[in-house]
Amino acid sequence: MTIKGPDQDAKEDAGGDYRLVALSIASLGTLVGVLNASTLIIALPTIMVDLNTDLVGVMWVLISYMLIMTILAPAWGRLADIRGRKQLYVGGLAVFTLGSLLCGFSMDITQLILFRIVQAIGGSLLIANGTIIVADAFRRQELGRAMGTISMIAAAGFVAGPILGGFLTIIDWRLNFFFNVPFGIVATWWAWKKLKEPGEFTRTERFDVRGMIYFTIAFITGMVYISAAFLIGWTSLPMLATLAVAVVSFIAFFRHEIRCPYPLIDLSLFRNRIFFYGQLSALINAIARGAVMILLILFFQGPRGYDPLTASILILPAAIGIAVMGPVGGRLSDRYGSREISTLGLIISLAGLIGLSTMQYDTPYPVIAAWMFVNSVGSGLFQPPNTSAVMASVRVDRRGVASSIRAFLNNAGMVVSMAIATPLIIGSIPLDQMMDMFVLGGASMPVADQIAFTQGITVVFLISSVITVPAIIVSAMRGKGDVPV
Repeated sequence: MTIKGPDQDAKEDAGGDYRLVALSIASLGTLVGVLNASTLIIALPTIMVDLNTDLVGVMWVLISYMLIMTILAPAWGRLADIRGRKQLYVGGLAVFTLGSLLCGFSMDITQLILFRIVQAIGGSLLIANGTIIVADAFRRQELGRAMGTISMIAAAGFVAGPILGGFLTIIDWRLNFFFNVPFGIVATWWAWKKLKEPGEFTRTERFDVRGMIYFTIAFITGMVYISAAFLIGWTSLPMLATLAVAVVSFIAFFRHEIRCPYPLIDLSLFRNRIFFYGQLSALINAIARGAVMILLILFFQGPRGYDPLTASILILPAAIGIAVMGPVGGRLSDRYGSREISTLGLIISLAGLIGLSTMQYDTPYPVIAAWMFVNSVGSGLFQPPNTSAVMASVRVDRRGVASSIRAFLNNAGMVVSMAIATPLIIGSIPLDQMMDMFVLGGASMPVADQIAFTQGITVVFLISSVITVPAIIVSAMRGKGDVPV
């Protein structure tokens, strides 16, 4: 892709008004996506009963969405560099809104899963292009503050989502999907009317279809091995065959990308020090923190025996820190650069994880809340500066790929995090006793079961603490290339 006209000049011509417009469009898309995810979690048990399905079926409502989001993000990011951002983003909002409407009318679990795939196609367009829109509109020295604002809005959505989901589910679980429709319509209209391209896209490059095929096969088989091998057996013949397909496909993908004139993922971007270490630290951090929220919800609903709505309220400190410190981290990085602020955020996050790893089944809630808040403060300081540094380190015609790589690594890290946590939790107590804990309430279970289940959670927190250490080291290695002058 060739974009006519300097990137910086386009930003100066757009002026402050368009920067606010671009930020509002990206923020609205982010809010819709976060609310969709956070409200749905509360509704899952009700959906399971109403649609007469089981836990596996209702979990696929979540899994199908995450798989499609992760697989398609690189494709949409690449197309954004070829054809522009506006059409893809507006189309993503429209498809996401349509998918939400269809999900609300689902009559069985199969329909719901299929319509969630439609919704995920739209969601992946938003994830891949939202960050690019902001990076195109803001100057480098302002980008951290903009990313901090989006982080704050996402955290606010995460705080409000579970509570909103609880009230909507009491009325009808379908409202969790219908709720997205008016917001989606407004966001689609607003983006169509106001969004601008950073320049003229000549569309001379071609889309890498073969690379997309290799990537899809490699990712799906790799995630199947990571997530299912602990149940079937890491060295069982089906799992070893799956692993072999994943390895061969990844090798074929990398060999093809190196030789392809217009690759799906431009591997040359990783030669940029800030881009490489920023993306790597984000991946490691996603592996360390991906399961934290879910584990906390399991703890409050399991050993503590709270209902889902109460449990969601109790984890508010885990989101408030991000909401408060996200804008602060962005502003600090605009002034001092990303390395110091992002690395400090990871150190604070590590302290919070270590504190959570000392949690007992009867630890007073204020102590747990304090450690949740510390951990989320660290995350708020890390994410916006790191994201702004990564996006500012690449040319405007490669921001689509950069954003899609960021989305892919973040989602992949979360999947790996869950793959680490799941066997440790399942192995903590027998499955029948675990089900009784959630059905009857943790307080009615033997203390030994409450202790064992809590220990399984704290072991995961301890492992997350260990994983965060290399993330800190990698973040500090990025250099000072993005320090304002």
